[in-house]
Amino acid sequence: MAAIAKAAASFAAIAYLDAKHGLANDLMLGRGASAGEWRHKYRTWRNKLSLYEYFDNQAQKRPDAIAYVYLGKNFTWGQVAKDVHRLANYLLSRGFKAGDRVAIFMGNSVAILEWFFACMCINVVPAFINNSLTGKGLVHCVSVARAKLLVYEPYLEGPIADVQDELLAKSPIENFLRYDDGVTPLDGDAEKPPAQVAKPLQKVIAFGPAELDKYSPKRIPDKYRKDVQEATTAALIYTSGTTGLPKAALCSHGRMGTAVSVWPTFNSFGPKDRIYTPMPLYHSSALFLCICASLCSGSTVIIGRKFSARKYWDEVRKYDATVVQYIGEIARYLLAVPPSPLDKQHNVRMAYGNGMRPDVWNKFRDRYGVRTISEFFASSEGNGALINYNTGPFGAGAVGRLGTLARKLRPDFKIIRVDPITEDIYRDPKTGLCVECAPGEAGEFVMRIGNTSISKFQGYADNPEATNKKLLKDALAKGDAWFRSGDLMTKDADGFFYFGDRMGDTFRWRSENVSTTEVANALGEVVGEANVYGVLVPKHDGRAGCAAIPAEYAQDLDFKLLAATVRKSLPKYAVPLFIRIVPNMEQTGTVKQQKVQLRNQGIQHNLCGEDKLYWLPPNADAYQPFLPEHYKSIEDGKYQSSAHAQTVYALAMLEAQRHRSSFLHKATPGSRVDQRLRTDREVAQSLLCSHADLGIDIVLAIYDAPDAQLDRDGAKDAPLGRPDHAPRPPPRTKVTRKYLNSA
Repeated sequence: MAAIAKAAASFAAIAYLDAKHGLANDLMLGRGASAGEWRHKYRTWRNKLSLYEYFDNQAQKRPDAIAYVYLGKNFTWGQVAKDVHRLANYLLSRGFKAGDRVAIFMGNSVAILEWFFACMCINVVPAFINNSLTGKGLVHCVSVARAKLLVYEPYLEGPIADVQDELLAKSPIENFLRYDDGVTPLDGDAEKPPAQVAKPLQKVIAFGPAELDKYSPKRIPDKYRKDVQEATTAALIYTSGTTGLPKAALCSHGRMGTAVSVWPTFNSFGPKDRIYTPMPLYHSSALFLCICASLCSGSTVIIGRKFSARKYWDEVRKYDATVVQYIGEIARYLLAVPPSPLDKQHNVRMAYGNGMRPDVWNKFRDRYGVRTISEFFASSEGNGALINYNTGPFGAGAVGRLGTLARKLRPDFKIIRVDPITEDIYRDPKTGLCVECAPGEAGEFVMRIGNTSISKFQGYADNPEATNKKLLKDALAKGDAWFRSGDLMTKDADGFFYFGDRMGDTFRWRSENVSTTEVANALGEVVGEANVYGVLVPKHDGRAGCAAIPAEYAQDLDFKLLAATVRKSLPKYAVPLFIRIVPNMEQTGTVKQQKVQLRNQGIQHNLCGEDKLYWLPPNADAYQPFLPEHYKSIEDGKYQSSAHAQTVYALAMLEAQRHRSSFLHKATPGSRVDQRLRTDREVAQSLLCSHADLGIDIVLAIYDAPDAQLDRDGAKDAPLGRPDHAPRPPPRTKVTRKYLNSA
């Protein structure tokens, strides 16, 4: 008994030391980093530095294994490889050579990956364009890519045609290639009709399965990749960064190759894993830390066309996923789905991603029975990452952890003090050096720039000014250099890092980085000056866009024109939801717009003084006065307005349409259908009330349209913060007026 007691005491002591100093966590980090560096050296020795080699290895060794599942179809490594080689041979026939660039404007599919691999196969650089971009944002990103070819899905022809003259004038594009993979619906989404093309697109090449079959499926020789070096660019991924319009981050074969080989080690991915991701593949999170990580591990990836809260777990169960990927508010949307007996009936062992907020962390784990949450912090252009491999309440909500051992051996991650008003880096007046924050003190997270493959910083394509702004030199010692993340963080005494907020000229809304400069430029088409910043909104993650406009420009401001202009020029997530009219525009001593005070005051009327506030409410075509009762309604998780009634009715319509779509508009007062519809409305109201703490937009996220009817008949705009795919309230027919009145 004494021996047992002694052993128990020893185990308890070890557990205490591990919890306090993070020994197991540090050993895992060390093992993963060492494995990644070893693989990098081995790839260098074999002259196999291209990321493509990971794909080629799977295709040659496991040609019959399933690589991807998409729209219910299985795609083997060998099958995908043949299409990749055909596309590569097509590019070679067009005269593409190493270093040339191809812009890829596509949604989630196997096809977007085949173009990715085909480009890397011959050392051509793909530039991934956000497929929600239109207008100037689209022109900017494509022109920055300096691409010779723009590949797009048929349903995206409208946005390209609208700006084709500017694209041809500002970039070296020779042709637009309309790519039909033979699998994805030509309209891109069976629930939406294709966008109308105002002006026919010129210089178009139609390319489908018949054209693809004309090219050889044989493996592309190694000679096309022999010149790939550590710093050679593998892809361009766009990021809002901290200033200006979206910038193209240079993602090198060396840095990304090491990162994606480290990731499967951290998370124990293997050939038997089936990873489900509906996250956008034009983002580095899904592209590199899911798709490319699976190239190393041999895991099968289940590609969701888009995120759907209602269908998420159905697809996870249907395709037997063992790992799921998330970003930002995804976990919150999933928690808003009404509980089901099936919630824990799945084989998911891990959820991994970035941006899960602390308040939903344990709720998500407890409800869905996903034991492990692997949260990370990283960026497309960044030179390092944090990871929190979490299996319990201790450390839940943190974006990463460095234990005592890791902090001593690799002190490459720091939080440094910033001025609380200007958010400029604070330097000690005596030494001229930066000051590291104490535990619990908020500051900017920075990463040391080193010589290892993963710790190098390469910056942005053709943008030295933006690259230099991300550098912090002579920070903690003369001659050192650090990468500025632009994010406020805190660190506790146990080494856990917690995300605070974005700094400077970006904010995060609906899981996207929004550039204040890009929004200000769009507003500039209507108003003479605008100061754009992000504001906190009750019951919502991230910050919503707000623009401060001087009173002199607001006197004759057409708020309807303003709304129409920003909607046309900006992606939906970047459209500012609030307007604040200020007496004049405050500036800093360096003649920069003062954002911090405005951001801190937000949209709370008691903090904004006499300034008038406006907002873009659900279904409105113009900005309207934002009153205290509106704020209170948002704070309570519901709108006491016609928008609230429309939301209730939309939910009732959705419930009814699932079972009685053909009878929906034929209901007569007192009929069985009419009575059933009233019951559905009551159920919808109950749902709305039960999820009031999460907000109306979250409830709507549960119910993306079950068929094409709602999208065809839908209203113009989305409720506050609602995902793009969520349904829109139907038009006010005679039937809808009846229910709006009764609601």
